[in-house]
Amino acid sequence: MKKTLYFAFILAIILGAGCNRQKNNAKEHIEAVALTEASVADFAKGIEQGILNGRADAIDKVIDKDNIRQLVSENSIVYSGFDVEGGQAFFERCLQVGQQMVAAVNNGGDFAFTRQYSDKGQHHIVFRTYDNYVVNFYDFTVDTSGGKLMIQDGFIFNAGCLLSKSVEGAMLYNLMLKTNPDSEVKWLLQAEEETKNAQHTKAIATLQSHQEALQQYPAYHQLLIANLHQTDRAHFATRLDALKDEIDERHLLLHKLLYYTNEGKVTETEECINALIPIVGDDPIFLFLYGYANLVAKDYDNALQCFVTVDKSMPLIWDLWQNELRCHKALKDNEGFEQCLKRGKDAYGMSDKELNEIRERD
Repeated sequence: MKKTLYFAFILAIILGAGCNRQKNNAKEHIEAVALTEASVADFAKGIEQGILNGRADAIDKVIDKDNIRQLVSENSIVYSGFDVEGGQAFFERCLQVGQQMVAAVNNGGDFAFTRQYSDKGQHHIVFRTYDNYVVNFYDFTVDTSGGKLMIQDGFIFNAGCLLSKSVEGAMLYNLMLKTNPDSEVKWLLQAEEETKNAQHTKAIATLQSHQEALQQYPAYHQLLIANLHQTDRAHFATRLDALKDEIDERHLLLHKLLYYTNEGKVTETEECINALIPIVGDDPIFLFLYGYANLVAKDYDNALQCFVTVDKSMPLIWDLWQNELRCHKALKDNEGFEQCLKRGKDAYGMSDKELNEIRERD
């Protein structure tokens, strides 16, 4: 089984238009799309299919860059950054979210459209990525622009902020490092280095002693949470709760869900799932995570029941297959193990040697 990468997940968050063509001497006419529940649903399904087919531009090309630019330009320093060499190119790179989604699928994970709703006159579509025991959700708002449906902005659960705020924070950080490296960004840079060097207590001290200056950057809370997880895992959920007045509830719930799942805390995992379903939709990945929490807790019967049910409601993903095998083996169900092994062979084209290695592992 691939290692649980909860800390790597939260650290990775931190580190890491068309033109008119002429035909027959006349401008091509583009039919304006009406903004309706049906058209928004079709729009979302098109994005979903594109990502599953390996096309990052399925989402990148429908993000309204002009709207995001207008939003981030409300920060006068960021606005000036567009005139700095490389500023526009950096802005464009910050909006390339599709590659993360495609990478999750290519790594044996999954991508799905999980919910559509309207709130205060705005249409929302929610997507989910899954990769190596880590989920993330994107709650995008949709409107028309130039006669087409476009993503206007959206809340990114693992970042804990709107896409526009994530771009704004990244641009501000990049610009200040270039133009005023002795400003508050030096403390953020120091905390990043301390985090990468596993100096977690030092990183927390650096961040908290400069909180007032640094909390304008989304990376502040991302770094703080990553280091809190590493310094006191047993009380991580309690330490997260202490931040509830500082961070969005959706961000808090996602971190709790991933923590409880990987720790095998079944009841707490279920509570987080029940709190998230009304927000992001009743996604089968939740049952997979609940099953995994049972597996970590060594309740193999319940875990297997979850995995078998999930298997009927979403594509076979690598971790689902591997965990089903582990349950069959733990329960000494040799027939079930071999049947499951064959399904994986058909799905992943594995050699007999690779299958034998799976049979022989602990």
